[in-house]
Amino acid sequence: MRTSRKLMLGALTLSSVLVAQTVVTQTALAQTATLDKSITVNGSGSTFMSNFIEQCKADIKKSLDINIAYQPVGSGAGRSGFINGTTDFGGSDVPFTDTELPKVKGKFVYIPVTIGGIAVIYRLPGVTELKLSAQTTAKIFAGTIAKWNDEAITRENPGVTLPSETIRVVVRSDSSGTSNVFSDYLASAGKGAWTKGAQSTFPIPAGSGIAQKGSDGVTNYLADQGNFGITYAETSFATERKLGIAKIINTAGNAVLPDPANVTAAMGDAAINDDGTLLLNFNTTKADAYPISTTAYLIAPVAIDAKKGDVLRAFLTYALGGCQDKAKAVGYAPLPKNLVDLSLKALALVNPGSAPSPLVPGATAPAAAATTVAATPTTAVAPVTTKAPTATTKKGSKAAKKPTKKTVKK
Repeated sequence: MRTSRKLMLGALTLSSVLVAQTVVTQTALAQTATLDKSITVNGSGSTFMSNFIEQCKADIKKSLDINIAYQPVGSGAGRSGFINGTTDFGGSDVPFTDTELPKVKGKFVYIPVTIGGIAVIYRLPGVTELKLSAQTTAKIFAGTIAKWNDEAITRENPGVTLPSETIRVVVRSDSSGTSNVFSDYLASAGKGAWTKGAQSTFPIPAGSGIAQKGSDGVTNYLADQGNFGITYAETSFATERKLGIAKIINTAGNAVLPDPANVTAAMGDAAINDDGTLLLNFNTTKADAYPISTTAYLIAPVAIDAKKGDVLRAFLTYALGGCQDKAKAVGYAPLPKNLVDLSLKALALVNPGSAPSPLVPGATAPAAAATTVAATPTTAVAPVTTKAPTATTKKGSKAAKKPTKKTVKK
């Protein structure tokens, strides 16, 4: 099942969301929101986004003395927590599934907060550079390539001495948006080598497959005892542990790393779906695109307790503004302007009409933070932006539009 999904049941349409659109500058409003520093706004979910969220949390606690708690328990658990009402917001690399969506109580919005690359991470003594195509990567994670010196790997790495050791494939044991996006990439770009589709719970390869919980779990395993191992996680988890990151051969034939510029290039080819999520294009032909790039969504209720809403809005105003300036330092890429605009439109629907949020002193404000939008939601669950362009999911072919994804620097 693709991680992007069709327009979801009851989703807000652009016309219904902005029935009576009124733009009011912040300077015209009498005052900003008063933040209650005694409360904590609780969230849980995506491990992919956790290092970025930790950075933003630390900054806003220091500057505004407000409390955001976030537990990186995996996208699946984050969506479940939001559905069950045990958290105020959720974090997920993929939207709600068709099974989950009817269980959601009330209206909500998807707010993209960060983008990054899912790195293919390895630990090979003596090997400092590794190149892998989508097809070879798919065969490794499917278990059909079992040895590091397999002909397919050696052909893509001329001049590199690869050991004859068995490949130890380390995958996530929990329900994970990172697993979903990664397996979706293998299915979309792997030229038939991956036949299991997009899976939030990653299939453990027979033989040498090992499952660990969370991005911390898979990368800690590799760092501590994973000689001759390979796994996948958001880039910052690899750099923190000084593990090798493979260059991925993209559709243009270039071997690229998940550097911020390469992630931004790939995400520029993602289409915006009617529910505010993104349709990822794993087969973009951009020369410098890192193909396994994705976003992470903060899932927020449209109606939330006023005091909690003010704190959450202040946090997200910073996360979409000044905290983007720190994205590169913690292994992510800054959101491009079109995604900042998309996120701010969604944020404007959380307790619409509330006073503007105070800004972190000295921080860059979001590009559109000078405006608020008075919107009239319908019986809806997610906002819609502009009509999505036709997305290319396989080279040369057109696809029907389907929605598909603690390092703290001071």
